[in-house]
Amino acid sequence: MVKKIIIKVIGLLFIFTILLIGGVSDTTTPMKRAKIDSSDIQSKMSKYIDDYSAKDKFSGTVIIAKDSKVILNKGYGMADYNNKIINKSKTVFEIASITKQFTATAILMLQEKKLLSVQDTVDKYIPDYPEGKKIKIYNLLSQTSGIIDYSQPTEEGKLTYTPLEIIELFKNKPRKFETGTKYEYSSSNYILLGYIIEKVSGMKYEQYLEKNIFKPLKLNNTGFLSNKTIVKNKALGYVLSGNSGKYIPASNAENSTLYSAGGIYSTVNDLYTWANALFEGKLISEESLNEMLTPLLNTYGYGYGLIISKNAMEDKMVWHNGTLSGYSTYIGKNINKDYVFVILSNKGSYNVVQMILGLTDILEEKK
Repeated sequence: MVKKIIIKVIGLLFIFTILLIGGVSDTTTPMKRAKIDSSDIQSKMSKYIDDYSAKDKFSGTVIIAKDSKVILNKGYGMADYNNKIINKSKTVFEIASITKQFTATAILMLQEKKLLSVQDTVDKYIPDYPEGKKIKIYNLLSQTSGIIDYSQPTEEGKLTYTPLEIIELFKNKPRKFETGTKYEYSSSNYILLGYIIEKVSGMKYEQYLEKNIFKPLKLNNTGFLSNKTIVKNKALGYVLSGNSGKYIPASNAENSTLYSAGGIYSTVNDLYTWANALFEGKLISEESLNEMLTPLLNTYGYGYGLIISKNAMEDKMVWHNGTLSGYSTYIGKNINKDYVFVILSNKGSYNVVQMILGLTDILEEKK
């Protein structure tokens, strides 16, 4: 589900030593800044995106910024092919696992208020959780708990699940490894974090994020997926149909098991605002941000809701991608050079992470 290709993508990216993070001062000369901000760079990037797939062009929206200045903000392809509705910068997409960094930030906000500690064990909030005394909140955040990744249920007609009902889907499954000894991506970790947020704050997960993140940042086009609500300006997701090579609409029946692991929708504009606020310390302290960006097991790896890696130029990168049926998403920042990328696609088969390679080459004037 939410994770689909992320493990494969992480492996690929670490082989090629790819991408992103945020916040170090830039050393680019004024002359280079002028080149980066030029219409020539914009046109090169736009052409690269148009040509990304020779057979079937990219469909989605993109923001690229440098030094807090937007270089490219553009929609490509169709939000709805049948009704000829084009993608725009205000088009809404399901952001999938990008949701996890919102959840991680909410946990750190609660820690700063001394309402919890990442050193707390899971049994403090779910007393009967198997081996809950061995699993700490930071293990959930850093994907080192060993808890198996849950699968969305297939119970016909049931689309609404409470957080505890979602937890029951994996609660009694054996752990894959001893907590804290290894990393393995599992959306179950972030389901538990969502429930902990509710227990500690006394609010629904959605309400807590709305009050403490969405409204303060004026993320007016960001919210939570629901079968009961039609989201205005939302792009339809498309998937490849078998071996035909043609795209067809994906199922739009998103059940509530996505929750705090993948249940948010947003736009490139809102996510760009979010990224700036996070890395500029508008939501959490510098100490909390450093904790968020420090992998538990290695210098590079999974922090709290974000992946920390480096690219071929040895730049430090902080990023995350997401995949749901019909959608492929990416957000990331190059800390050393202060590039920010947000890519949201409504064609689920596109590897939008790979697009960053070519776009970075253009920014580095290698194309």
